Amino acid sequence: MKLRSIRVVIALLVLVLPLVAWRIYLARVINEQLAEIHAAGLPANGEELNHWYASVPDNQNAALRLTQAFDLRRLYPDGRSNLISNFKLPKRGEPLSPEQAELLRGHITMNEARLKKTDEAMKLPASRYPIDCTKLMNTLLPHLAWLDEIVQLHQFAAFLALESGNLSSASSNIVTMLTLAGTLDHEPLLVSQLVRLKLVGRAFSTLERRANTGAFSSVEVANLAAAFEQAHPSHMGARALIGERAMTIPYFRMTRAEAAKINPPKNGDNSLKDSLAPYNGPVILKLIGYYELDYGSYLIAMNKAIALLSNSPPDNLRASRYLGHVGEASTERQRTLSSLLLSAYTGVPRRENEGIANQRLALMALAVESFRNETGRPPKRLDELTPKFFAKVPQDPFTGFELKYRRTEKGYVVYSVGPDQQDHGGLEISSKKDSFDKKSYDITFTVER
Repeated sequence: MKLRSIRVVIALLVLVLPLVAWRIYLARVINEQLAEIHAAGLPANGEELNHWYASVPDNQNAALRLTQAFDLRRLYPDGRSNLISNFKLPKRGEPLSPEQAELLRGHITMNEARLKKTDEAMKLPASRYPIDCTKLMNTLLPHLAWLDEIVQLHQFAAFLALESGNLSSASSNIVTMLTLAGTLDHEPLLVSQLVRLKLVGRAFSTLERRANTGAFSSVEVANLAAAFEQAHPSHMGARALIGERAMTIPYFRMTRAEAAKINPPKNGDNSLKDSLAPYNGPVILKLIGYYELDYGSYLIAMNKAIALLSNSPPDNLRASRYLGHVGEASTERQRTLSSLLLSAYTGVPRRENEGIANQRLALMALAVESFRNETGRPPKRLDELTPKFFAKVPQDPFTGFELKYRRTEKGYVVYSVGPDQQDHGGLEISSKKDSFDKKSYDITFTVER
């Protein structure tokens, strides 16, 4: 009997000891990765992220003043509010119709108090929106939609100014649009940075419209160039993923009670029950360290992806390939949570480089316009702009080679070959059906006047 008991104990030890050793190994890997994050002074949870998103004194905080402007929103009391919400600006070279101009003018008049409060906010030197990152993926970000509305107001104002021939006023509105986008510079969340790129994109397209309307004064060029220089698209992806990492790490060890505290369930709400977080997983998977393995893999992948994204373009695009690879590997190995998260980040490097391309093309176009003011003609080649306007021709963030430039019958186009890294001769997105595959295009800034 005693011998049988000894055999049972030995058998249990044979089964348990490797599992204990495996759990110890996983804990060591996770702790090493977390220590690496903290050694770099970076956050690993929502509370730390709140502190990393630097605070700003209230009397210097443009974001707080902007939240007051958000509250001054006014809409048409009838169906015209839907027309504003779904308003599509005319294509380059096409004027606003009288009905469109009247609609926009009325909308701007109703929101004059909002615009005035925005002007007050833009005089303040810093920005930090009042968000609470301890809510993790349930963090409320209402300011993003309101900020987009205010930038759109300035875009409408710029278009009306162009229609009336007040070109300098249109340029001033573009500068304000970029300044508003800049209030999100330090917000360490992916959605916030994507919205910031969207706002800079609005300014970029409005600048193209402005360039097609008439020549720039030297003051306009200087102000616009300074504003686009401050657009800060570089390393957006790394900052965004640092925030995403801090917001998602806690879910790997979160209990159901902690999840309910972050997102209290409401009547009929099954979000906790349906969540893919480990607290809903089978006990056996927890015991064998399955979720800890998923956790460690996620930390390793995110740490490397952030390091790759910290490179200058086009080297930062390696992060996209890497995230795609580790995301697919996690899916194949059924590591549910890391698979879901890593796969969602593969497009970040491309979006970052599209923003960088927009910034560089805007600055290049402004240099071309300055050259044209001085010589009476656009340059034949971009190297005519060096060294007066640039030490060297700016690089295409997707290839590392010089941005492209082509003279046209009525003007010129300066462009990036874009994510597919194929030169389509400056083909605009509106003409992508003319490409060989009906969907390819370049990132362009076209001026015809």
